[in-house]
Amino acid sequence: MIPVSLQLSGFLSYHQPVTVDFTQFDLACISGANGAGKSSLLDAITWALFGQARRRDDAIINSRAASAEVIYIFDYEGHRYRIQRGKAANKATVLEFTVQDENGKWRPLTEHSVRETEERIVQTLRMDYETFTNASFFLQGRADQFAQQRPGDRKRILTSVLGLEIWDSYRDAATERRKRQESELAIIDAQLEEINTELGEETQRRGNLRQKEDELAQASELRKSQENALDSLRRLAAALDQQKSMLDLLQSQAVAARQRWQARAD
Repeated sequence: MIPVSLQLSGFLSYHQPVTVDFTQFDLACISGANGAGKSSLLDAITWALFGQARRRDDAIINSRAASAEVIYIFDYEGHRYRIQRGKAANKATVLEFTVQDENGKWRPLTEHSVRETEERIVQTLRMDYETFTNASFFLQGRADQFAQQRPGDRKRILTSVLGLEIWDSYRDAATERRKRQESELAIIDAQLEEINTELGEETQRRGNLRQKEDELAQASELRKSQENALDSLRRLAAALDQQKSMLDLLQSQAVAARQRWQARAD
């Protein structure tokens, strides 16, 4: 996160509007008497980002002001964001979260409620208030806060600070990809096993094929001989039909001759 500007009005030690332009320097030393507002600058950043500071609710409003407002602009991972948080006395907090587009216009990222918008900010930064205050600066009187954290909390904070959570997503993606590849490999192995089984039966299948081919050849020869016999029977039947016709003709001629002979005898 690279701060760009910080505007305060009615916030803690700052009654009148104040703007800090971080683009005017690379290194700064903030000095002043107690109560001058040194820590208030850091409180303004954490309050704008996370809604948390050394004081809460209406206590963050300057005693001479009716409301407090902080506008914090910063660059983060190639984008410029603006957070505007305001709190009027005895009223609810107002929070706006925007990002600057390529045309220089502010595009809203604000959600339906303050809580949802704060969650959106935490998701964008990938760190919460505790991680931010342990990574970016030490709170006054709590310089050893990180060292006093439990090992698990220190690991979580360092993971967030160093951006190691991205590797968790890489690990999850790699695990999911490995599962898909293992599933695909199991399918391929099953297919290979089926192919190998079929190849192992190739000799038997070739033998069966040759046997069927021999049986087909025998059946073809038998069919051919049967067709020849059928043709012979058909020719014989035709000859018999012809002889029957001849016999019928002779019988008719014999009957006619008998009738003529009978007539002459009478």
